[in-house]
Order: sequence, then C-alpha cells, then structure tokens
Amino acid sequence: MLNGVPAGAHEVVVTYTGLDRVRATVEVRAGARAARDFDLTTAIYRLDAFKVTGEREGGAAAITAQRNADNVKNVVAMDAFGTLPNMSASEVALHLPGVAGVMNEAGLVAGFSIRGVQPGLNTVTMDGALLTSRDDGMSRSTQLHVYSAAMFDQMELIKGHTPDKGADSLGGTINLKTRSPLGMREKRRITYNASGRLAPSFTQQIPLREAHRFHPLFNLSYQEVFSVFGGERNLGVTTNLFYSEHATGWFITTRDFQNTTAAPAYVWDYRTTDTYNPHYQASLNVKVDYRLSPTTKLSLNTIANDNNEKFRRRYETRAFTTQSVGTSGTAGILPGYTDRITQVRAAPGSTITHTMTGPNNVFVRMRNLDFGVEHEFDRLRIDYKAAYNHSNVNRGNGKGGVLINQLTGVGWILDRTQSDLYPRFIQTEGPDMTNPANYRPAPNGLTNANADNDRVAAEARANVRYQLPVPATVFLKGGAFLRDNSARDLVRDRRWSYVGTTALPASTRLLMWDQVKTGRRMPQWEASDFISTRAPAQPELWREDLYFRESNKYLGNRRVAERVTAGYLMTEGRLGSTGFLAGVRTERTDTESIGWVRARVASTAAQQAADPVGSAQRDYAGTRRASTGGYTKSFPSVHLNHDLTRQLKARVSWSTSFGRPALSELR
Repeated sequence: MLNGVPAGAHEVVVTYTGLDRVRATVEVRAGARAARDFDLTTAIYRLDAFKVTGEREGGAAAITAQRNADNVKNVVAMDAFGTLPNMSASEVALHLPGVAGVMNEAGLVAGFSIRGVQPGLNTVTMDGALLTSRDDGMSRSTQLHVYSAAMFDQMELIKGHTPDKGADSLGGTINLKTRSPLGMREKRRITYNASGRLAPSFTQQIPLREAHRFHPLFNLSYQEVFSVFGGERNLGVTTNLFYSEHATGWFITTRDFQNTTAAPAYVWDYRTTDTYNPHYQASLNVKVDYRLSPTTKLSLNTIANDNNEKFRRRYETRAFTTQSVGTSGTAGILPGYTDRITQVRAAPGSTITHTMTGPNNVFVRMRNLDFGVEHEFDRLRIDYKAAYNHSNVNRGNGKGGVLINQLTGVGWILDRTQSDLYPRFIQTEGPDMTNPANYRPAPNGLTNANADNDRVAAEARANVRYQLPVPATVFLKGGAFLRDNSARDLVRDRRWSYVGTTALPASTRLLMWDQVKTGRRMPQWEASDFISTRAPAQPELWREDLYFRESNKYLGNRRVAERVTAGYLMTEGRLGSTGFLAGVRTERTDTESIGWVRARVASTAAQQAADPVGSAQRDYAGTRRASTGGYTKSFPSVHLNHDLTRQLKARVSWSTSFGRPALSELR
C-alpha cells in the first residue's frame, strides 16, 4: 500500500521474485483510494515444443517474503517439496537451514534443535500465536509431526528476532502461516490427495506389524471466494480435511557391560524388545477471511487436530544379574568371561523378567481458535488478535496395563561370538526359563496407567503502525501483548501384587522377532488377559497397593501457570537501497505453581499397610506447596539490509532473546 500519493496519473512498476516485471499507469483522484490488481506471470510457464519448466505454486511468494523481510529469516512454501511421506509439518522443517530433527523411537521427527539449541528452548507458533506442547514432562517442546503440512501456506524460520514478536526463543522460532483464500486469483479451488504407504513383502517386519504393512493417507482442501453484502470478492473460506495412518514396529536388543575401560568386560544385563505402535491422525481446519470494507479485514481460524496412538504394545525379555564376579554367595558372574562370552551363575539375583506394556492408548486432542482484525487507513495500520490453543493428552492402558513376570535363580551363557545382534542365549542352571509355569508376577507386578496432561496457551495482542510524513519511507510501530500459559498433570495410576499360588497362563498366539531369528521361544503374557476396565479381572488374585493409589491423588496432581505481559516500540523503513529496523521489547513474566511434597517424617511401611488412606493423608495432605516468581527483561534488536544488486541482498542482524525453563522447573 502506498500512502500520500498526489492526485494524477502515475506509472507503477511491479516486481515479484521469479515473475516478469509489469508497468502500468494508475489514475489517482484527490481524497479517494485507488486499487489496481496486477496479474504477474513469466515466460517459463509457457510450453515449448518439448517440456514445461516451472516452480510449484507458492514458491515465488515465499522467496519474495524472505527477500523483503527486515530481519534474518527463511521462508518456504509448504508445497515446495512435493508430496511428502507423511505430509507432516516436521518433514518441511527438516529442509530449513540450521534445523536438525530429533527422532523418537518410532522414527518420527518429534522435536527440533535450531542452530544447536535444544527443542525446549525454541518456540513454534501459528500465525504468531504459541502452539502448546504435548508431553507428560511439562517441557516446552512442540512436536510438529502431529500437524499436517496441508493446513498451512508457508513456514518461517525466524533467526533474527524483532521487537514485535516474542523473545523467548534462543535458536529460532518456527512460524506456520495459514492460507488466506482472499489472495486466490480464481473463484474456487479444490485439491485432493489420496495415497498409501506400503512396506513391501521383501522387507523385514516384526510379527506384530506383519498384518499392518499398508497405511492410507487422504487430504481434501476446498477454497472459495464469495461476493456478499454488496462487496466484490470480499469473503474467503478455506477448509482442509486430513487423515492418515502410520504403524511402526521395531526390535531392540540391549547389552549392558561391566563399567570399566579394561578388557575383557562381562555382560550383566541382556534384553530384547518388540514394540508395535500404530498412529492415527485426523484434522479439520476451517478459516474464514472477510473484508468488511476496503480498509478492514476480519479473520477467523479454527483447527481440530487429533493424533492418537491406539493399542501400542511392548514386550521386553530381560536377563540380568549382580555386578560381581565369583563362584559363591551372591556373585553373579563366573570367572573366565571374555569380550564375547559371559556365563552367569544361578545366584539369587540372577533373574529373567518378561514385561508386557499395553495396550497403551495415547489420545492427543488439539483445539485452536484464532480471531484477528486488521485496519488500514491513510498512514495508519492497526491490527489486533486473540488466540486460544489447548492440547489435552490422555494416556493410559484402559483394558490393559503393565505386567511383569519373573524367574530367579537361573544361570545362563550369553555367547556373542557368531552374532552380536542375535547372540546364543543358553540356560545352564535353574528352573526351565522357557516354561511359563515357572514364572510368577513380580511384587507390584500389575500396573494400570491413567493420566491427563492439559496444556493451554491463551493470548491477545495489538499493534499500531504509523508512516511518518517525511520524504523517506519510515514507520513507527508499537504494541502490547498478553499471554497466559498453563499446564496441569493429573495421574491416577494403580498397581497390584499377585496373591495367587499358581502361574498365570501365558499367551499362545504371540510370536517375537527374537524367536524368528534364533528359534528360542520365551513365554509371553498379555496384560489385557488379566485386567479389565482399569482393575484386575480376578480381584481375588491381586492385592492393591492402596497407599500408592491414595498418595497419587497428591503427587499426581500438579499445576503451573505463567503470565507474560509485554510492550514494544520500534522503527522500520527504507532509505534508498538500505532497509532498517530497530527497537526494544520489554517482557514481564509472572509464574505460579502448585503441588505436593512428602512430609519430612513419613509413615512406615507397616503403617502404610495397616492404614493406607490415613498414612497417605498424613504424608501429603498438609504438604501442599504454592510458589510464585517473576522477572522483567528488555530485549533490543537492530536489523539492516542493503540491495547490492537486483538479485543480491546483504543483511546484518543483532538481536537478543532467551530460553524459558521447562514448566516443571517453575516450582
């Protein structure tokens, strides 16, 4: 927008990165607003005799936004990299310079380090509003793999922070920009994508995943511009629907060696683990832009995003002993071990455990509401916004849990001579480790998990930008900001000890990867065979740890609230071929946390067994702790850029920022 243009005819030259320059004459009348649309194109879109050469839609807009930025940042179009395997925002972020992905055990990019700074010290925003995290540790790491890239138009990586944006990001800020349908050239646009991922039959898969080799993915996007209430193309609507499945399965083997730098070193702990983890993601995004008048635009954006891990199961077999060498007593390791072979005595501490976890259900529900207004006057621009982002994570076992069966007094040889990944594991002493009748549940060996993690970020902001009446292009900008960020964890876990006299029946339908590769069949149990609706299916066989249950009502309940208020003042503009931006942002942070600690003199084990409810109340009911804190800091920054040529720009930025501690540390 050009302000202060005198009446009369003016020749306007419009340029856009990647498109041809256009010249046109625009007639301006005194006291009136003149609008002119420019349809830019380029010769590279034209067919020649043999091929078509072109960029993906949105690429030129992203390059232009990056080129015209006052600060150091990278901007990419979300469709610039074609069809991605999972169509997630995390896959796009990996292509940005200075970004390294943090993979989880399922092979998904669950976090990012930016310029070497760990994930929790960087922020992820959507149209400038903070996105909540989804974890049970009250960290600040936002997991982008739960968001579909199809919902967004561009992704920004901001490395040089400006005063009008938050300063709480050490390495950089990833900002997701939603699509605005009012910028479409056509009236209606419908895009869709249906695909599937297949693990071919010749690839190795653990038996748990064998029946889930194919996973569908579907995305449907609808955009349309309407003319309503006497206006022309003044209402835009965007709707995006996304669904995908992604099942992963993996085998892990662990060998824990003697803690020494000398050779040889014995192996005192050997484990094999099969895990199956299915992911289901569905999201619905609706955005409405309405131009109330030529100078006022309203935007409403809503997102409902569910990312669930349903029926995740893990089976671990572990053989371990005491870390001592000898031939008598409690010594677990026999002398004569080598770097490849370790023999374990049938000592009291020589134990084999089978731990089944699942089926675990993790339901992640994110809801977002964002409403903004923009006003443009002659020299004045005003915008204000309110945003609400809520993530709820419900994690638990439902009909299932954690079941640990164990066998003690067993001896074995671990021979890694032929294979380190699939070693020979030979029993030498003690009860038959392949017979499920020899196993009994461990103390507190049956557990049911049930927890809720709520994260809420609600914020409001207002900005005023004024162009000074001077020959050069110079603006003054100021604004205010308020954000309430809160987290609450509520844990309702329960556990039981086995009081039966016979062994629990093992499952006959389970096949582990270790058996496929070695032929060794170890017994496995399904926790869901013994627990139903968060309690044992046969309560007479189990005794609950009531003290654990009652104490969780206190220890499992914690809350943290953080309020950030900020104001800033800055100037920006252009002097010839040089652009500048300078200013300062001041933020005030106030925190409050609530939780329980254990009493200095706690109840004894005998008291807990005789009176579990009373003991838990005596230990925790009077130990509620509420702590508050606060600090104020200012963050100046200066950014300069200079056009060396039409295609070459030089930049220099100096900015200050900081990383906020994990919410769990605010106590």
